[in-house]
Amino acid sequence: MNSMVIALLILAATIALFIWEPIPIVVTAIGASILYAYTGIIEVNTIFSGYNSTTIVLLAAMMVVGASLFHTGVTDIIGEKMVKITGKSERNIILVTLIVSCLLSAVCSNIGVMVAMAPLVTAMCISAGIGPSKALLGLLFGAQFGGFVTLVGVGSNASAAGVMQELGYEPFGFFAITPFGIGICILGVLYYTFIGMKMIPDTGYVPEFAQAEKKEFNKKNAAICVITMIAVLVVIASGSKTFPMHIAAVVGALIIVGSGCMTVKDAIKAIDWNCLILVGALSAISAGVKNCGAGDAVANIIINILGDNPSPFMISTVIFIAASILTQVMSNIPTILIFMPIGLSIAEKIGVSPYPIAMIITLAGAASYATPFAAPQNMMTVGWTKYKFLDFVKIGIPMVILTYIVVVALIPVFLPYH
Repeated sequence: MNSMVIALLILAATIALFIWEPIPIVVTAIGASILYAYTGIIEVNTIFSGYNSTTIVLLAAMMVVGASLFHTGVTDIIGEKMVKITGKSERNIILVTLIVSCLLSAVCSNIGVMVAMAPLVTAMCISAGIGPSKALLGLLFGAQFGGFVTLVGVGSNASAAGVMQELGYEPFGFFAITPFGIGICILGVLYYTFIGMKMIPDTGYVPEFAQAEKKEFNKKNAAICVITMIAVLVVIASGSKTFPMHIAAVVGALIIVGSGCMTVKDAIKAIDWNCLILVGALSAISAGVKNCGAGDAVANIIINILGDNPSPFMISTVIFIAASILTQVMSNIPTILIFMPIGLSIAEKIGVSPYPIAMIITLAGAASYATPFAAPQNMMTVGWTKYKFLDFVKIGIPMVILTYIVVVALIPVFLPYH
């Protein structure tokens, strides 16, 4: 039995266990990582390499910073004021969440936007007397939609441009993706607000960071926490390479604990360890799918399907479907790193411009909506909401289709094949 068959069997078993949950999903995720190692698909010393990442550090530190707002009672005040604007309507809260997260994630990391906004969104829901799970899932999708608006909106966009440059092509400019991103934002926000939110239940779960024990309101401590949060957000938004966002978040957490706004014990309790374990395990699962050669196999199938004289519609459809399916089981950056050289090669073989194909791969590779392990931020949201695998499938597949509609409609207008 070759490595690709073994890897895909392990993946299928992992998905089945995620769906039915006979055992906790953290056990499934780590178990799959170990199986990939001991079947020779990944190196044994990389099983837990996902935990040695800046994403894990960022998440843990921002959970502390976010919890400090609950701990000092700041979010109660903000939540009450926001609810006066939105009313106690769940739909209004979700709509505001989607719009703000779309705007912010166009210029900031979507994970950074999510960890910054999650405490405020949760506070709004609590003040309105509703469960926060649907709004937090809306936060995830809004951050993903907004990531399509500029080249820096999500890491995979910049990765796609980098691969193009390495292969000798002029990379996309900062706003090349913008028309597609605006289309995805508009359709995605409308879909989730008026249709998607009705397709999933309110799980009733309140994230760990919102369960912080509240102390008597102290203006000094509240001011320290608010100023710290704002300072961290400014640094994250600046995209500074000398002071990256995970360092900014850690410094923020240190200020909060060091100033006495939270104790070390309170800070540790605020960290959602289940969430961090899931995000860390994602790295090994993605590496296993990548290393087994599934991407190359899919590329060969694409070339055979397209034939010698494919229509632009056929090219868009086949490549989009292949990349969007692969990104649901493998993180978006590895998907794009695998597909981009293959896609550009296909463009040369069939005599069309490489740029529309590169854009399709960029968009499809980041359309990671339909499974919990399609991206680290999806796993993070599982920890916040306790939504299950089938919830993501049910609500995510229509969003993948909406992204496809935008691609097919706008590629001929902004990036024609000839």
